[in-house]
Amino acid sequence: MLLVFGASVCLLLPVSAGYDEETHLMRVWQMSDFAFLPNEEKTPFPAVYWELSYRRQFIVRAVEAGFWEKYGSLPMDAYDYVYGTVETRSVYSPPLLAPQAIVMRFLGRSERLPALPVYYAIRLIGLLSYALLAWLAVQFIPFGKWILAILAASPVAILQASTISADAISNGIAFFFIGGALAIANQKEIRWKEWGWLAILFFILFFGKVNIVPLAVLPFLIIPPSRFNMRFGYLLLLATTAALFVLEVIGWNALAYSQLHTAPEGTNPAGQALFILNNIPEFLSLLAQTIRGRGFSYLLDWIAIYGFAYWPVPAWTFYLFAAALIAALFINNDSIPTRTRLGLLFVFIACYVGTYVLMYITFNPVGFKSIEGVQGRYFTTVMPLLFVGLAGLPILKRIRIPGALPVILSVVSLLFYTTGMYLSYHVVCGSQFYQSGLCYQPNYKNWAPDERYSSPVSTQLTPKQEIVLECNGASEVRVWMNASQADSAGTTEFILQDVDQGREIVNAVVNNSDLPAGSWYAIPFDTDWESLGKFYLLTISSKDTGPQIAYSLRAEYPAGKLFENDQPMPHDMIFQTGCVAGWDALRHSNAP
Repeated sequence: MLLVFGASVCLLLPVSAGYDEETHLMRVWQMSDFAFLPNEEKTPFPAVYWELSYRRQFIVRAVEAGFWEKYGSLPMDAYDYVYGTVETRSVYSPPLLAPQAIVMRFLGRSERLPALPVYYAIRLIGLLSYALLAWLAVQFIPFGKWILAILAASPVAILQASTISADAISNGIAFFFIGGALAIANQKEIRWKEWGWLAILFFILFFGKVNIVPLAVLPFLIIPPSRFNMRFGYLLLLATTAALFVLEVIGWNALAYSQLHTAPEGTNPAGQALFILNNIPEFLSLLAQTIRGRGFSYLLDWIAIYGFAYWPVPAWTFYLFAAALIAALFINNDSIPTRTRLGLLFVFIACYVGTYVLMYITFNPVGFKSIEGVQGRYFTTVMPLLFVGLAGLPILKRIRIPGALPVILSVVSLLFYTTGMYLSYHVVCGSQFYQSGLCYQPNYKNWAPDERYSSPVSTQLTPKQEIVLECNGASEVRVWMNASQADSAGTTEFILQDVDQGREIVNAVVNNSDLPAGSWYAIPFDTDWESLGKFYLLTISSKDTGPQIAYSLRAEYPAGKLFENDQPMPHDMIFQTGCVAGWDALRHSNAP
């Protein structure tokens, strides 16, 4: 499942469409030149990867047809290099990106293969590294194998493993550590052999990202000191773990973060930690509020999401994966020692809460009134603790579930996930095949509609926006506006023209009291089944004090311009056209 669906995700996901792929690729490029400390040297970066980056587009669209034919043979220096200003935010331990750096060194620098084949080869080696670690974890773990396998092959776990990211190997290390620690804890006694394996597990664990470091507590909770069959073995393991932690975690991060000059604005980790200690009740209230208000959305994102949530995931992906995971709980017949179960659940709670605390300390200004920066994918390494801890409960053993059911449900879930990825990223309006409503375009990458508004529309200000339709079946134009300060007794006129045919599609006068305050206002019209490529002009005018129209922060819509009183502006109106697409469009095309 990891190899088949992971390879599909590797190839379907556009260049840099995964989380933070650009900055991890910069680090891979640096390491391929034997610069293992991030930003140690000002290594020129191949500009081709920025030119082809999906993340660099202001408007998120389907990948252009013939992408591989057009760009697949471009050499690494096709667009020259970016000099002097390249800095990576990927400051993780070198082993997390070592396989990728080896591929870049051999295929990119030595063999000089084209840029795109090298890029996808780097993704694939990360996937293979994760698959090996996850497979070993399932082999080692003495119980809950089906649960761990389903979790290791979750849509988000595969997404992270199939992109250029430190998460591929870090997540694999987390699964490997949990499986290995439980396998050793299941031994009747701990001798020097088992002691050595525990030390190796800690050594590997501390290579991982900081969010998996708390897993180090698990062996000490589930293995009692009396089981160590050597004098001072338990204390020696504690000392060894502490030494590895200081060397690998504290030492490396102190060294690596000294090279990072782009910390989140306004953050002060030491000051934030002090604020928490001095305001524990207030922080606990904030923590509870965040978990209560956003916990469910984080849960959905932990199951499945596409990079940066540009496109929606088919709903059946969530239902089927959840069913697969629940079914896996019922087919586990192994008994788990109470101490082990309690240890797993305790570490789960500590890691789950610790994720929020870590993000608050590192990504939020001191005393900030909300916890920002948390993402569902961060809980990929936490959930095995919960679900393995729930495995083998007596109440679950009373119900028999066919062993193949979790696999079938999981496979179908991933089929929905990868099919949705293909439709979203490679078919114009493709996501409308699995969600209702119109297809709205453009899809803005930098979605901040309330950051900039025009002056109120009036006799002194008439904005006009050029629009080029990107799909057939257009039936609506909508504009983001704020009419809270408009003259409630006045009116605003909306005129939509088909410039090519010289005709008005819409001419509507609307009461200002019917306009929204910070939301979309939709302007419907008769469906145009031949709208693709047509040139429209939207004019908004008022003889009173009308609404304020949302503008982009910069010129982001290359197909058309914004005018104020016929003067071109360095912004664009925040608008979308709605087209009938997906199954609805197919039904129309097949109608007699």
